[in-house]
Amino acid sequence: MQDYTPNNICNIGLVGHSGSGKTVLCDTILFNANAVRSIGVIDKGTTVSDYRPEEISHQHSISLSLMNYEYLDKKINLIDAPGIVDFQGEMICAMNAADMAVFVINSVNGLEIGAELALDYSSGDNQKPKAIVVNMLDRDQSDFNGTLDALKERFGRQVFPVMLPVNEGESFNQIADVLKKKNLTFKSDGSGNFDESDLSDDLKSKVESLNSELIELIAESDESLLEKFFEQGDLSEDDMKGGLANAIATDGLIPVFCVAGSKNIGVKRVMDYFSKYFPSSADLNKDCNPNGKLQAFVFKTISEEHVGEISLFKMLSGSIKPGDDVKNVN
Repeated sequence: MQDYTPNNICNIGLVGHSGSGKTVLCDTILFNANAVRSIGVIDKGTTVSDYRPEEISHQHSISLSLMNYEYLDKKINLIDAPGIVDFQGEMICAMNAADMAVFVINSVNGLEIGAELALDYSSGDNQKPKAIVVNMLDRDQSDFNGTLDALKERFGRQVFPVMLPVNEGESFNQIADVLKKKNLTFKSDGSGNFDESDLSDDLKSKVESLNSELIELIAESDESLLEKFFEQGDLSEDDMKGGLANAIATDGLIPVFCVAGSKNIGVKRVMDYFSKYFPSSADLNKDCNPNGKLQAFVFKTISEEHVGEISLFKMLSGSIKPGDDVKNVN
């Protein structure tokens, strides 16, 4: 792994209700980044983050897990938090360490209590940039529009679908990409790869309207973008990159994605956003300087058999090397 500066590191907390597919989504992301050879299965106890014996036997997350991967010249640290309300403390630990909160929602059940609690915690005094992944769109009773309406009712117009499912349900394999204004058809081999094509006539006007709304929304933090849109009549994804990243970082935009994590549909496009548009540690903490005074935040201490206590910490400033002695000033 190459060395990364704070500008190229993004810490993402995956939170949501139990059963929303966070753990398998993490495996799929790691698979797409070539960090693992296959996507794990919860029933077989082969997922990366649910590795503890209790998690394998109960088939759900109990404690937060840390993972990382490299993608598009960025290092992404993933924190998978349990969704069961009894383990809410683990979710809080994950949110305290994350730069960005990604809420995974089961498209069949919609907004559930685990996601509600995490959304509450990420607002107000603990406000963080947010994104929402509506998962399991390959299920028979999937309801993307109903889920989106519930999210808009809670957060208003800043909740915005950057993707739309084309054929939601058991045959789900196509997504209308609002940013690209293209139809993405995903391979059935689980590779996560997709082909781009023109939108169908019945979707084209809707997606173009959403694209214009998106430009207006992000132009609230970048007026030059709006001027360019009026001059050219259109903007490419590259044109919108800076304004989109700024809108997400300032919580002026909460992008909504649609995926089927277990089938690797839509996930690579979500990963593009993680690397291209999500804020880095340096974007959110201007004092994040590897050459500055040592400051670190211990967000969890665990006890491992045959090892002892292990403290997980997030570097805020300065640097630390193996063998260094540091003191907890608190």
